[in-house]
Amino acid sequence: MKKTKGTIVRRNKIPENEGIPLSTPLSASVMYHYENIEQVKALNEKKIEGFSYARYANPNAKILAEKISWLEDAKGGFITASGMSALSCVFLALLKKGDTIAASKQLYGQSLKMLTKMLPRMGFETKFFDSSDPSTFAEAITPTTKIILVEIESNPLLRITYFDELVKVAKESSALIMVDNTFTTPSGYKPLNHGATLVMHSVSKILSGHSDLNLGYIGSNDDKLLEDIDELIANFGLNSNPFNCWLAERGLHTFDLRFKEAQRNAAKLAALLEDHPKISKLYYPGLASHPEHLLAKTMLKGNFGTIVSFVLKGDYTNVNNFLNAAKDIPYGSTLGDVSTLVVVPSISSHRHLNKEERLALGIEDTLIRVSLGIEAFSLIKNDFLTGLEEA
Repeated sequence: MKKTKGTIVRRNKIPENEGIPLSTPLSASVMYHYENIEQVKALNEKKIEGFSYARYANPNAKILAEKISWLEDAKGGFITASGMSALSCVFLALLKKGDTIAASKQLYGQSLKMLTKMLPRMGFETKFFDSSDPSTFAEAITPTTKIILVEIESNPLLRITYFDELVKVAKESSALIMVDNTFTTPSGYKPLNHGATLVMHSVSKILSGHSDLNLGYIGSNDDKLLEDIDELIANFGLNSNPFNCWLAERGLHTFDLRFKEAQRNAAKLAALLEDHPKISKLYYPGLASHPEHLLAKTMLKGNFGTIVSFVLKGDYTNVNNFLNAAKDIPYGSTLGDVSTLVVVPSISSHRHLNKEERLALGIEDTLIRVSLGIEAFSLIKNDFLTGLEEA
């Protein structure tokens, strides 16, 4: 390049290279330059592949979406700014005046908040059902139901959805089934292969696995739905950050290894805590005492997940004593990290509910949710036994 005054601010072309980078390059550019107007027209008409403006798409998001879609057996999918933005984009893209929603009453707390406090302001009402009780499905799914939302393994009580029965009931309507698969992951269950229309993730959790980003994913095998969602993401600005996508792809490469190890630790912790005198209730689908244990064995094929929840005897004082004594376990209102984390849902994910509402869902004040990491189990065992001794 000729060294004349002012040329330093002009972009050079990326150097040509016959080699393929082993690590995906980070593409932080907001816009992409084309040689002529004909190329731009061809891009707009989707006659050529490419990128124009980062709010519409970016290379790192495309790569990450393709990898998660491959895991979920989805024809296509998109990365959004967070798990909640993935949920939002579906409602905003697909709902119209007169539509209603049917949803499991056992969902992530912020999903419940959106359904009960925010969407009603836009004119969209939700009918709730118990996803672990098929007798409640038909009443909640009506002719106006557009979207049915469930988790396969619920947050935080780990109840299992009778998904095949739900699909049968949904077929009697025109409703679409959307599954939040964050807890179960595609290694545990692939909803699109069993009758779901849409699958979503908080990529911030188990898939990326390092608590260093916020991203969401929404995927489907329906071309028209994918087109509508893509347009909504761009117009409402729910798109993702390239650097976060780059981080998430790196984390995704070790997802299967992390998931298997964390599952092993979860099974060991559940066995350790099952008869502990300081615990009044224990939730883990891999235990014979779990109400949907046989269903979980059939559906999940041994992939019981990386979460264990339990209720401490006593009150918040006992919870505080436990947390103080088990000081090496971080308190974190997230899950899926390489490190084991604990959280108290009554003062975290479900804090927007009053006590009566929480108890109706089975969320007691002293409920503790544990997200198992990949540490040596000897460390985890020592931490929990130490904490419970002081609880």
